[in-house]
Amino acid sequence: MQSNITEPSSLPQLPPPGFIEHWVFEQPMLPAVVLVFIALSTLFTLRNSTHLNRIGIPVALIAVLGAIGIYLLGSITITDREMLRLRSHDLVQSVAGGDQTTLRSMLSNDARLASIFASAQGADRIVTLATTRNTGIVRSAKVGKVNTGLFGPQVATTQIRVRTQGDMFPTLSWWRIDWTRADETSDNWVVTHIEPIWVQGISNPSD
Repeated sequence: MQSNITEPSSLPQLPPPGFIEHWVFEQPMLPAVVLVFIALSTLFTLRNSTHLNRIGIPVALIAVLGAIGIYLLGSITITDREMLRLRSHDLVQSVAGGDQTTLRSMLSNDARLASIFASAQGADRIVTLATTRNTGIVRSAKVGKVNTGLFGPQVATTQIRVRTQGDMFPTLSWWRIDWTRADETSDNWVVTHIEPIWVQGISNPSD
């Protein structure tokens, strides 16, 4: 049974990213470092060999160029998972800051909020609930880890760790956010469903 005091050690599993997406576009530093290491190792191994000019230097050059290419490609590419993380941060901050315009733009018209605290159907109703609370209950919110998973080109879920500051207890929680977009080329992911996964001190926080 999951404790409502101690933060869960595991969450519902989300689809993992593809190998190339993760290691080339999201985490390019490691493969770039590996390629540089291969280049240096090749030069060191063949430093006194007659094969240095014919094999060693070309292999090292290709490895270094590959490292530069992977790093630059990863640095300028924003994957769907990275965009969803950014959207998740924006969503939390719009709620914490009472930014009705931003929050409304991030919700689908028929978005649903399901929790023990409040439930609502429709973007306008959710905006009203999220931005008309008593002053001081939440003064700020900090997003920690964001897990992301794509169930298809237009459907995704994020799990967001949120720590709040203010007069509200509890201060730590995990939330599940379901997202969709009009087509797979769009970066405009919008929220279709919101519910808490775990809230410190609260049993069964979802509705």
